[in-house]
Amino acid sequence: MDHVPVTALDGEQSGQISSWRDFQDRLRAAMAMAATQATDLTMVDIDFVHWPLGERSVMEALHQWSLLTKGTHCQLLAAHYDAFPRHHPRWVAWRGTWAHRIKCWQASEELATSLLPMFVLHGSIGLKLNEPLHGTGVWTRDRGVLRTWLSEVDAILQRSHEALPPTTLGL
Repeated sequence: MDHVPVTALDGEQSGQISSWRDFQDRLRAAMAMAATQATDLTMVDIDFVHWPLGERSVMEALHQWSLLTKGTHCQLLAAHYDAFPRHHPRWVAWRGTWAHRIKCWQASEELATSLLPMFVLHGSIGLKLNEPLHGTGVWTRDRGVLRTWLSEVDAILQRSHEALPPTTLGL
């Protein structure tokens, strides 16, 4: 597997994402960065099926991130979470412990189709696919661009509701 090392993201300010595999590799590298930074995370996708969220390296990075400080939060925004437990069972189990800091939101039906895959490590780096079918997009360290992306997400979050409960309690 051709992982993008964290140092490969250090020098440049922005660049292209050429495929889903490139996005996944850059996400792994960004998660490794997150493991050392006490800052918020934002993730957006229609269903997160193509994301490596349940991989051991990503899970370890998320766990390290969660231990850095009590004040950081991660929010996920999706059209639906139907396939999430099947594709990311490790992540779902891990989230049970950290649900107070990991919030999952479901976009309203009219906005769900406008969700583009995006990852933002607040204040540091962001990845966004403008063409999800082919997995092409951009990554950037430009804080102004990151703020714009997060503002767009916030507008959708205001019309969303919490989803993917951390436990499934039955009666």
